[in-house]
Amino acid sequence: MKKIILSALSMMVALTMSAITYQDQVSLTVDDGTYMHTIVLGEASELAVGINNGYASEIQNLNEMPLAVYALYNGVKYCPFVMKSYENQPLGIKTTNETTYTLYFDDVTGVVNLYDKKTGTPVPVIEGGDYVFTITDAEKNSLINDRFYINYNPAAFVTSVTTNDYGWATFSYDQDLVPVNSAIQTLYKGAINGSYLDLTAVNYVPNGQGVLVKGEANTTYYFAAGTATSDFSANALLATSSYSYPMENVYVLKGNAFQPYEGTTALKANKAYIRLSANNAPARISFRFNGAQAIENAKMEDAKAVKFIENGQIFIRRGEAVYNMQGQIVK
Repeated sequence: MKKIILSALSMMVALTMSAITYQDQVSLTVDDGTYMHTIVLGEASELAVGINNGYASEIQNLNEMPLAVYALYNGVKYCPFVMKSYENQPLGIKTTNETTYTLYFDDVTGVVNLYDKKTGTPVPVIEGGDYVFTITDAEKNSLINDRFYINYNPAAFVTSVTTNDYGWATFSYDQDLVPVNSAIQTLYKGAINGSYLDLTAVNYVPNGQGVLVKGEANTTYYFAAGTATSDFSANALLATSSYSYPMENVYVLKGNAFQPYEGTTALKANKAYIRLSANNAPARISFRFNGAQAIENAKMEDAKAVKFIENGQIFIRRGEAVYNMQGQIVK
């Protein structure tokens, strides 16, 4: 009975997505033994580049769904998801209270490459096939966004970092890295100036250097092997690989600023921190761009922020200063 239901689901989805020619496609269903959910994934070269093609839709009512499968693209969850082409496309799963799940594959066209990064193995995607996987108790009733990938290419990215609720993350690594897509996030080095960290945009992450990553809130950004040209002199952001407890006057990212670290263990791997001398230890280190305080650090009593559009771009005016959507002062 379950297989009949799955076939009916995939047939309905396929009928709604049949107006284009697929180079590859699959109707993929996740099943926990009680609930099921299906997504259509595919590539069609006749589509325009990007997401605005009419064949990718943001998933609806995810909070009300007990189980779900979706494509995570630039921080947005899609179901269905069809594009001109994609590589290393994360496939997210909203889990239930179960630990064992099955993926079913129907309406397979061409060759679809699915990779389970947790087990380090390719998943055979064949018509009528299935794949059983398990999760830990800690992963129950959660969103797993970094396990399954479509068209996985390990050479295309080495690692990733996820921003916090304010769109910030610290990052470091033990080899030179460049952003996979530099257009969707900004990297910064920082120089200490009293209680401020003066930020300067950079174009890569050198081995052993720390950076700040700025992008959309709660979004995962990917890095590939490579180097570039930025100067990292006077960079106060230290790679956490250099940290050993105890150290005094150590600051870590909390929200949209650096605050004193109050833990008793080594810092997380591949992050960045700041260490100051004993005579220069403010309670909080705020961000500044080009000498102006970052907009998300501005106090509530400052002038009211007003958004406006100029030359097709969105800007924010606060008092006499104008910021872009990354929080950088532009004029």
